[in-house]
Amino acid sequence: MAKKKKNQKHTEAVRRKVAASEEMSKLGLDLTDDLSAVGFVFSHLAVSQLTYLGLESINRVCKERTGVDICIFSQHLIPSCLQLLCPVFSVSELTRWQSYPLISTSIGTTIAALASNADTVYHLAFDPEFMDKSHYKSSDLHRAFCHPRVKVIVRHESHKKLIETEFGIQTCDMIVSDLDAEALIKFVLTERKNGHDSKLADKTQ
Repeated sequence: MAKKKKNQKHTEAVRRKVAASEEMSKLGLDLTDDLSAVGFVFSHLAVSQLTYLGLESINRVCKERTGVDICIFSQHLIPSCLQLLCPVFSVSELTRWQSYPLISTSIGTTIAALASNADTVYHLAFDPEFMDKSHYKSSDLHRAFCHPRVKVIVRHESHKKLIETEFGIQTCDMIVSDLDAEALIKFVLTERKNGHDSKLADKTQ
């Protein structure tokens, strides 16, 4: 009888491990990975297409996925258009952010994110906003798109061609039609993991 109970406990433990592994794999992680974090940087959290779609998608990840902590940073701390399931901070707190990736959502938030310790800032160019932002200095535009720590993600093939031609850069292969938090998190964590694995391989050679 005791052996049967032991086997049942073992079977349940294996089931939970498999379930956790499957859940983490949806974000490009596995059980051997350390808990990671990803930050999203917004201009504000009030109603707009970008913020509503983004915050709704972030909430969905918080509800349904495990293995990653999500933080939101906002340049203007005004009431959010949605009740959020993750912490929200002012961009001034970015100076305390560690090396984890940040996903910025505009030219201004990309420049703000570069003040952090993030190894990589993923500039989600939701629209080619540089075309009507004459108040930005050319040096700021260059930083937001061409800085060595910045990688640009676009949401349309035409935006990709326009940005690559305008700034002479190569954008990420990934195209996100809207702010799909799960797809973005999986992409940036997979890049981070592959980069970390490459560094370990270099050290062992």
